[in-house]
Amino acid sequence: MIVLEPLRDEDSDALFAWINDRELVELSAAFAPVSRAEHDAWFASVRSREDVAVFAIREAGRLVGTCQLLVDGDEAELRIRIGAADARDRGLGTQAVGLLLDHAFGALGLRRVWLQVFAHNARAIRAYEKAGFARCGATSAGATVLMERRR
Repeated sequence: MIVLEPLRDEDSDALFAWINDRELVELSAAFAPVSRAEHDAWFASVRSREDVAVFAIREAGRLVGTCQLLVDGDEAELRIRIGAADARDRGLGTQAVGLLLDHAFGALGLRRVWLQVFAHNARAIRAYEKAGFARCGATSAGATVLMERRR
């Protein structure tokens, strides 16, 4: 069982390690090393921005990942990362997405949540489909699939 909670100061070190883990990052984005100063600036800003709802994903109190909504009007882009290696392939991401969608459509009153996923990441696509997302497009090169879920 997981919960979504606000990020804590002590989460910063784990997030810094995860953003600099090439193998992990390349599941969802192009990899570029991040300096400690860049990370610290991001960590401070993301927790105070009005257009971002960011959460720690915790299992039994332990940080296992993060998820966020980048809000634009009545819709948002969803992003998620399961950073703890032993927390992957256990359905925790699917659970987190479900909780995040409850927040998006409930507390935030959004009408649409969308995301981008690499077309070769079949595991992530299956997880998003389990959470009710449907394919709604792709990038021109076909490398990225666009998916959405509507209220």
